[in-house]
Amino acid sequence: MGGCKGWREFSTGVYAVGWQGISITMKKQLHFMSGVPRSGSTVLAAILNQNKQTHVSTTSGLVFAIDGMVNTWSSTGLLRADEKNHKILVDSVRGTIDAFYKEFDAPVVIDKGRGWPIPQVIQAMTEVVGAKPKIIATVRSIPDCMASFVRVAKPDNLDNFIYSGELSEHLKAAYISLQVGYEYDPECFCIVEYEDLIADPKSQLERIHAFLGLEDFDYDFEAIDGKSVEEDDEEIHGYAGMHDVQPVLAKQHSENPRDVLKHHYSTFCQPEFWLENPRTTPELHDLDLQLTASRMGNFAEGWQLAQKIEKDEPNNHRAAFNRGWYVLCQGKIQEGYQLMDRGRIVGVFGNSPPNSPTPPWDGKSKGVVLLNLEGGLGDQIHQVRYAKHIAARGCKVIVACTGALVTLFTDVEGVSAVVQHDCCQGVYHDFYVQGMSAVVPLGFELEDLTGEPYITKPKTIKGFRKRIGLRWQGQMAFEDEHQKKFPYQLMFNALKDIDADFISLQRDEGAEACPRWVKQVPLDSWEDTRQATASCDLVISSCTSVSHLAAAMGVETWTVIPVMPYFLYAQEGDTCPYYDTMKLFRQEIFGDWEAPFNKIKDRLSEKKALRRVK
Repeated sequence: MGGCKGWREFSTGVYAVGWQGISITMKKQLHFMSGVPRSGSTVLAAILNQNKQTHVSTTSGLVFAIDGMVNTWSSTGLLRADEKNHKILVDSVRGTIDAFYKEFDAPVVIDKGRGWPIPQVIQAMTEVVGAKPKIIATVRSIPDCMASFVRVAKPDNLDNFIYSGELSEHLKAAYISLQVGYEYDPECFCIVEYEDLIADPKSQLERIHAFLGLEDFDYDFEAIDGKSVEEDDEEIHGYAGMHDVQPVLAKQHSENPRDVLKHHYSTFCQPEFWLENPRTTPELHDLDLQLTASRMGNFAEGWQLAQKIEKDEPNNHRAAFNRGWYVLCQGKIQEGYQLMDRGRIVGVFGNSPPNSPTPPWDGKSKGVVLLNLEGGLGDQIHQVRYAKHIAARGCKVIVACTGALVTLFTDVEGVSAVVQHDCCQGVYHDFYVQGMSAVVPLGFELEDLTGEPYITKPKTIKGFRKRIGLRWQGQMAFEDEHQKKFPYQLMFNALKDIDADFISLQRDEGAEACPRWVKQVPLDSWEDTRQATASCDLVISSCTSVSHLAAAMGVETWTVIPVMPYFLYAQEGDTCPYYDTMKLFRQEIFGDWEAPFNKIKDRLSEKKALRRVK
């Protein structure tokens, strides 16, 4: 969840008043359910819904609705105004909860959501509920959870599903969230292990009843109705049957998760923090240790491990990809990209080549070249720069990209035509080249890279004051997005006193966090985004597609990046060889996002004139 500052002020601010003096009492008794995915929360919810005393929701958006309310109030300053306004907020949250469950008759509501274990949320809900919140948390061995995802999804490419899949990241994030909450205050939790629920459901339900203070109820574990907990899994997750509930409570699979996950098993081995004596974690592969060291910023250790794996496992393509990142750090462009390109084989770099009968372009042959852009939107915005270099070698360049970007690329130098990815097979071409690997046939080394703008910057009308565009979050579904995400309140705190006009460049996910002093403008299309970005004198962003777009148009761009950054920013320093107008603000210590934003605040303060001179 975002909005941490708002939650903190809600629960511990100067004017927090506690339970006494609150005027509105909730009509229903409210409890919570969370846990790690695939650990039995859905079937437990279906069982509890047999009891007319209780209503257990499907995965709910209540926690996010409350988060949005609290953060909106935070941005107005009302929470810091006086005690009265704080009481109003607490009453408003209670009223929202009552409205959320108005249509259900049960006096006890159990809201199911992943956000409840977060410590700031626990603090806030302590005040709303009037006591420590009670959270039923279902848990299970993490490899078992991931193996269950694999069984349901039946992926064609296990490597790609593991490394790049949304469900894999979802599982890891849920585990961390629950662990942090449990360690913050274990008294708030009733931990229900999946294996115990299956083996002895009666005793587990008795534990839950004692924890919540419910009256006895005789549950039927052989006539479970899953209709009350049905979810549109295919639309939400992309896979049908994620929340299917069998009528008889029983373990559905006996297959060993080692056999399901294969060499990825150790990736998901985490200690069972809910046990007094956690089960033994198997020895991790050097590849796991190398990745952990890199993400923590221990680059010397990571490089040593990378070299060791190269010696021990020369055909390990994931290891070659990781080693390529380190080689790029050393300024060796050709060698680095060739190593990273091996990541295609295991689904951790780019996309599979198009199903084309034509050969890959060798950098010398003349003809029609299909430049197949790959990865996310930011990746594609970066890669289209190579069109002019391919065209300069006597080729006609057709660009294949995501449909939303087609209009953005039509006037890029060197581009003869732009088509969507799913149409490219019907377009004549003599050769193809993958966007992420285009530097390889071009033969570029560090000194050959250019950072001049290559996307047309539309003319805009600018006001008297300098305009700064803000983007604080990418799409959380993408791999490693959690590594790049910073607490957005740090950005807002660093900038709120700067004498400038601010606009939001945040589209879709995360846009609800926009404070009132940041103007929201229409961003319904990428043309809207291009127009808004071009109107800015400066763009400050996390590592997102907007930072690529701004720099590609020649707008001054400040990009905030984690300790282990995107491979384009692997080299040391605060400049980027691919973009002349980009400055990098690096997280120097893993987990510390305050330092780069302190630098941003200082850098802005040093600018002698944010106001334009007429």
